Amino acid sequence: MKHLATLMVALRGIFAHKLRSFLTMLGVIIGIGSIIAMMAVGEGSEKSILADLSDIGSDAMWVEPGAGMMGRIAGSPGSTRNLTYDDYLAMQESTELMPAIKDFTAQVSTRLQIVAGLENVNATVAGVTPDYLEFNNVVLTSGETFTFDDVDNKAMVCILGSKIAEDLFGDEDPVGSKVRIKGRSLEVIGALESDGKGGWTTADRQLLLPITTVMYRINPQYSTKGEHLVNMIGMQADGADKVDDAIEQITAFLRERHDIGPGDEDDFTVNVLQDYVDMMTNTNDTLKILLRWTSALALLIAGIGIMNIMLVSVTERTREIGIRKAVGAKRHHILIQFLLEATTISLIGGIIGIGAGYLAAEYAFSSLEVNQMGGMQQAPIEPIVSANIVLLSFLVAIVVGVIAGTYPAIRASRLNPIEALRYE
Repeated sequence: MKHLATLMVALRGIFAHKLRSFLTMLGVIIGIGSIIAMMAVGEGSEKSILADLSDIGSDAMWVEPGAGMMGRIAGSPGSTRNLTYDDYLAMQESTELMPAIKDFTAQVSTRLQIVAGLENVNATVAGVTPDYLEFNNVVLTSGETFTFDDVDNKAMVCILGSKIAEDLFGDEDPVGSKVRIKGRSLEVIGALESDGKGGWTTADRQLLLPITTVMYRINPQYSTKGEHLVNMIGMQADGADKVDDAIEQITAFLRERHDIGPGDEDDFTVNVLQDYVDMMTNTNDTLKILLRWTSALALLIAGIGIMNIMLVSVTERTREIGIRKAVGAKRHHILIQFLLEATTISLIGGIIGIGAGYLAAEYAFSSLEVNQMGGMQQAPIEPIVSANIVLLSFLVAIVVGVIAGTYPAIRASRLNPIEALRYE
């Protein structure tokens, strides 16, 4: 009961100066809020990265065009126009030269408006080979996939991602319906199951067509030699231990095919999913360290602010302290009162910060996206606010309050009651 009474006295001290208390809490709110929001985004992106690795496997690779040159200025990866559908066909016909690689798939993609009746959506239109679904572990919920005959015939058929199907047809099964792209009508022959993770390889917001349909009928793009371009060629090594051999083999094959001389740089880039995941994970870890230091600095400033306000409060309430001591309050009662007051300010700021960080993670940062392989797709990050992060934030808020309130509380408890009563 004594401690409860002490707590009530501390709360009265806080609410007697609402604005001052809130401004004192602001540093804690910013520090804790940034911890919650950024850790949630970091956890979400890391989960997406690991989910993609487990789905596709560490032996997945892809080739994309290299970086072009404008004078002496290097362009971005993929800026050259030299990776073609003929390269993909040549790989399929030369598997004996690349025994470390077991599967190939090609993709060409763009963003276009898709129309069905009165509904329309802007989404990624991807021309792919029939083995794309198996390569990326994508599952159909209804209908069927297209075949190599469809590729040969440039068939006007398509498969809808779950999000596109929902936007255009609601809860209805879209199979058998028609959609239009650039004025051309396509029959929907399949619908994809949502992967629910929003990772690099999500097809929820994609419309898939036979690759030749896109290349010849929807969005033709040509190399300087008049060959049809592709954005990427995906490959699966024959086991994680064969990845290095696969890189050497595909590099040698494409250098010879593209007539690249000894000593000249490659005009293509071979990417390995595991390397990309490692890079993203390292970047994530670096950002987490930077966040910790930034948040620590914000909380240090908040702690100094709390200490400063508590010292002012001790000075303002010197006479009150003298009266309490005169009527029997012990040193530890005064110590606990001011320590509770500082801790409560920090804890309330921490609770508000947790709420603000959660809202920022769920709404402000929910539009953040991560690039898919080769940067050809983007998928939203789903921030994760875990119980461990919330518990850590509570503990940090309490520790900041205790540390910041210790010196003012000791100073208050050591006041001489006679001198305190004389204070004006």
